Amino acid sequence: MNKLEELLKKQAVLIVDGALGTRLQTKGLNINDSLWSAKLLDENPNAIKAVHKEYLDSGADLIITSSYQASIEGFEKKGFSRQKAKELICLSIELAKNARDEFWEEKKNKKKRIKPLVTASIGPYGAFLANGAEYTGKYNISKEQLKNFHKRRVEIIASTNPDIFAIETIPSFEEAKILAEILEEYKNIPSWICFSAKDNLHINDGTKIKECAKYLDTKEQISAIGINCTSPKYISSLIKEIKSVSNKPIVVYPNGGFKYNPLTKNWENAKTDEKEFAKMAYLWKMQGAKLIGGCCQTEPKEIKELRRVLLS
Repeated sequence: MNKLEELLKKQAVLIVDGALGTRLQTKGLNINDSLWSAKLLDENPNAIKAVHKEYLDSGADLIITSSYQASIEGFEKKGFSRQKAKELICLSIELAKNARDEFWEEKKNKKKRIKPLVTASIGPYGAFLANGAEYTGKYNISKEQLKNFHKRRVEIIASTNPDIFAIETIPSFEEAKILAEILEEYKNIPSWICFSAKDNLHINDGTKIKECAKYLDTKEQISAIGINCTSPKYISSLIKEIKSVSNKPIVVYPNGGFKYNPLTKNWENAKTDEKEFAKMAYLWKMQGAKLIGGCCQTEPKEIKELRRVLLS
């Protein structure tokens, strides 16, 4: 039994944290950069650690690291050496582990809580491109190039021994298959693969989520399947589709209702408030989601409300 399964034995639903980048921006930090929040791994790592602590204090059982947009190629593009790039990627896991361990040292935090897990974020290749391709999966590179990009990063992150791999915001079925293949070498670390979806049936490249889930259901190294960085209005249908072909735990952490426009680099549409978000999350729980949190435009207040509604 892996760490994720152990936690699900102890608690029916696990609370995933909210957006790291959104919270950093709310606190006045500038992450308008091709590295996004990973920019602060060099400039202000304490700010990242502080956000992890906020989410733990708000009730998160799993905190996702700042490695989403951290890659060797991304750091080198900004002038860092390969060695420094590796150190910064490892730092993203270390910061989350330190935040979790300090949180767990305090006796009051152990009351009615399970020890939180550190979940290592691995974003799509499109996040490195920083041109909106992470929402389409159109990269114009070979499968071998894509595999090598991810393999290097997974190997570095695996060396830090995170509790879980969070393969997230994956826009294409092909990229998910490549990542699943890489993860065969790391069966000792549980992992989830979460897709970004464009509607209630399809991920962003147009593949039906049901097809993706059916494929991943056969992969021993994939511990859970889900959706993130997607409008909350699509989540119920997507859960139903995944559940129809897989018995694996379902992970959902949608955005706050906004849609990102890669051309204007702005979030559009109206945001769902934390109470409405938690009401929807209760429905997702009833439909079978086992891990629930928030992505872009969600913050500690959403996670606090999620815990109150889902675990009270």
